[in-house]
Formats: sequence, C-alpha cells, structure tokens
Amino acid sequence: MKSADIFLDRIERGGMVVATNNADDFDLGTVFTELVRISVEFGSEFLPRTETELVYTPINLRVIEAIIFRKPVEIIPRGWSVSLRLEGFGMKEISEALEGRGKGEFIHLRAESSRSSE
Repeated sequence: MKSADIFLDRIERGGMVVATNNADDFDLGTVFTELVRISVEFGSEFLPRTETELVYTPINLRVIEAIIFRKPVEIIPRGWSVSLRLEGFGMKEISEALEGRGKGEFIHLRAESSRSSE
C-alpha cells in the first residue's frame, strides 16, 4: 500500500475540501483515517525548520469525488491541489481544526491508499 498525506486548505461552501497532495498518488476510494495538526517553526540557516506533530484525531472519510481544474479525476497526483468530496465520519473535526489553526500550523489527512505498491 502507498501512503496518502494531504495538506488541507479550506472547505468550500458546497462541502468540497480543498487540499494539496503531499505524498504518493492516490485514487478515488481512498479512506483517510487520521487528521493531524502539525506546527512548523522556521529557525536559522543551520536549523531551517522544525516540525512538531501536535494532535492526532481518528476519522474515517472516503474520497468519493476528486476535481482538478474543474475536471473529475480518478487519480490524484503527488503535488497537485484538488477539491475532494468526502463521505463518512470526520468532517466536523476537519472544520474545527481548520478554524482553530494557528500561525505556523498545518492540517493533514493521512491514509493508506487502495492502490497497490509498484
């Protein structure tokens, strides 16, 4: 299994979650099981940044629709931003995490993709 890790940006009025794929390609049907809040502090040239994982929240959200440049896609490539329709348990937790996000904090969703390793 490949890992899926996305940065969350916002939730659109229609309920689509806008995110950027930070790890391996993943496809429709992927189930995100963990919401993680990460704090990033930028330091000096010798210690450019540190990351601290602050909060893990269990969720269970399946990707049922993905849109890139207003076109539905089956696979979300690494590095691309995407609008996702998710179903299951955890939308309230995502909304609260985004609203409570502080300076230097990033909200991620993590999962194991249903695509097999290559």
